[in-house]
Amino acid sequence: MTQSQPYVIIIGGGNVGYYLARHLLEREYEVTLIEKNPKRAEWIEHHLGSLNIMVGDGDELSFLRTTGIGRANVVIACTADDEDNLVACQIAKFSFNVPRTIARVNNPVNTRIMPLLGIDVGVSSTELLMGLIEAELGHTEVIKAISIKASGVSIIDVAIPENSEYAGSPVDALRLPEGFHLVSIVRDGSVQFPTPTYILHAGDELIVHSERLDPEALRRAVLSPPVHS
Repeated sequence: MTQSQPYVIIIGGGNVGYYLARHLLEREYEVTLIEKNPKRAEWIEHHLGSLNIMVGDGDELSFLRTTGIGRANVVIACTADDEDNLVACQIAKFSFNVPRTIARVNNPVNTRIMPLLGIDVGVSSTELLMGLIEAELGHTEVIKAISIKASGVSIIDVAIPENSEYAGSPVDALRLPEGFHLVSIVRDGSVQFPTPTYILHAGDELIVHSERLDPEALRRAVLSPPVHS
């Protein structure tokens, strides 16, 4: 291993942890996977021979100390228990100063709690799936695509519908919710970096950077009347 390779610790050897470890190994990351079930750990080791796998509890400080966690760039807790994931990430963040902690969230209610308790990113598969469903079906048809929380923020792609009052208005008439920022506009397959006076057209896709994943708030903003100076 070279010093330039990121060191990632994955806690939980279920399907999520297994495929994530395999994905990172293919990209030549240094990976340690922690799994408490010895038989499951043996199976993973058989299928991912280059992986450093350790058997133990990822939410115990004394055990984590043996993993080289002090030099880890990222700790990802992806067990099926939200409380275990929270504790593991808190230990990593506050006891070992790990720069980036990511927790799998099985109960979507806990997604917004994780950052309040010091976790950098809480990822809910339910929330991701709902975003994709809303992008394709139902009342949020204005949302065309969503890319979720790769680095603690969200990128939302929202199209201006045919009946929108924003069509024909300048960019500076947009009233986006607090924490949402227009990055670019895609028109006819080409990316535009608009000025405040750039005129919006129906069908334009607004690429919006957001501090939170809330496509519904953005949908409401795009459907609301524009501000004309």
